[in-house]
Amino acid sequence: MAAFDWQSIKGRTRRIVHTTFSGDSTYQDDYLVAPVGLRVRWHNKIQLVGDLESGGFAESIEGIERIIFDRDELAEKAISLHHSGLVVMADGTRLRLHTQEPIVGPVEVIWQVSRE
Repeated sequence: MAAFDWQSIKGRTRRIVHTTFSGDSTYQDDYLVAPVGLRVRWHNKIQLVGDLESGGFAESIEGIERIIFDRDELAEKAISLHHSGLVVMADGTRLRLHTQEPIVGPVEVIWQVSRE
């Protein structure tokens, strides 16, 4: 029976997802002379906040906005992302980088962002 290389499969799948669902944006920060074009995915994740264990209910629902970058594209363009870096989406939406999430896979670099 042939062994599967799950890391390779996961990497190829994430590249397909990123290529298919990413959109144009520009990135700029204090270290760059000019904005750089990047393909990113913009996501919103829901977080329930409150006394879920004792009370059994959420007191509020918060949205966590995230931008997903392709690690290979960042390396090809020699881009290092920085806290407070600005991502401008194709529709003009301006998003500031706040916190980088742990890198858990072969392709994605994920940052939590806020709208300007």
